[in-house]
Amino acid sequence: MSLDVGYTLGEPSGTTLTQHLVELSPLPAREAKQVAQRILHALDPRRDAAGPQTVCAALGLTPSAFPHDHRPPRFALWPGAVEAVARIARVVPVVTLSNVSHWDEQATDVAALLAPHLRAHHPSWQLGFAKPDARAVKTVARLHGRDPAEVLHVGDSLDYDVRGALAAGAHALWIMPRTPSPEAVRLLAEHPGRVTVVQNLTRAVEHIEQITLPSTNTIRSTTP
Repeated sequence: MSLDVGYTLGEPSGTTLTQHLVELSPLPAREAKQVAQRILHALDPRRDAAGPQTVCAALGLTPSAFPHDHRPPRFALWPGAVEAVARIARVVPVVTLSNVSHWDEQATDVAALLAPHLRAHHPSWQLGFAKPDARAVKTVARLHGRDPAEVLHVGDSLDYDVRGALAAGAHALWIMPRTPSPEAVRLLAEHPGRVTVVQNLTRAVEHIEQITLPSTNTIRSTTP
């Protein structure tokens, strides 16, 4: 099982580099966020020194606008998040699959926060692909010797977690506390049986326990 991190298990304690760039960009906020997710979150500056300029160009900014002095905020887990991951890990192997920039992840060791319950931590900047790019889920599945169809991905975002899982041929467990929009309802109808909607992380844990506890064969069929 793969698990999203941001706004599924917790949230940053301040403004992220992505949020800062979205605010600076002349593009509409949703479009700017999608551009940042696609390029910035898949960028490893240790291998691509020109990456910041590429990000700025895609966001309609001058290269000098990139905030090289950005101070990443610490990531704070929500109460009960560690216990939730521990419960899941008791019945199924858990890895994280998180959209995050190289710059913002430097402030917090997510794997350490969730130790010893994770099999592995997979930030997008290390994978080279960010959700909803199908290659993100497919790469994680391959790294753990699984077919994407065996993966259950859990997250809070329709645009990134649900669409990313579906694009890869995986299943999605969508944490959505509100009534889904008509757009979301149409998407779910196009993929019957592939997406389960729950209100919060507690309900997500209960669902995972319900579908995995009856048999070890079920556990194998839903994990990377």
